[in-house]
Amino acid sequence: MELVFVYGTLKQGFNNNCLLYDSVYVGPAVTKHQYAMYSDGIPYVTEKLPLTNIIGELYEVDKHSLYNLDMLEGHPKWYKRKQIDIVTLKSYKGSNAVPGVWLYFNDYIPSTATLNTTGNYLKY
Repeated sequence: MELVFVYGTLKQGFNNNCLLYDSVYVGPAVTKHQYAMYSDGIPYVTEKLPLTNIIGELYEVDKHSLYNLDMLEGHPKWYKRKQIDIVTLKSYKGSNAVPGVWLYFNDYIPSTATLNTTGNYLKY
């Protein structure tokens, strides 16, 4: 199993969450480090600007689901999947700090995108 942190249309209540139907929802989480989130219909998170912690959800996914997420995100050409540290709001395997979690970054930010200073896609 792999751990994936989602922050946009893969979250519960959004249309792409169906790709996580056979995954285990661990719970709400935030990134340990700060990044910037931009929104232009879809969210973009970049490492280039340490602005705010990103709010999202943590999932345990199998290799097949990870492959499907990579296809949706266009990894590695569009979004790039990288491992980061996150903090869960409830304990996960005895700790709230969870290292080595996959997150999809995209450093190509369209000129029409708006900076989301909250780090929460729901606030867009």
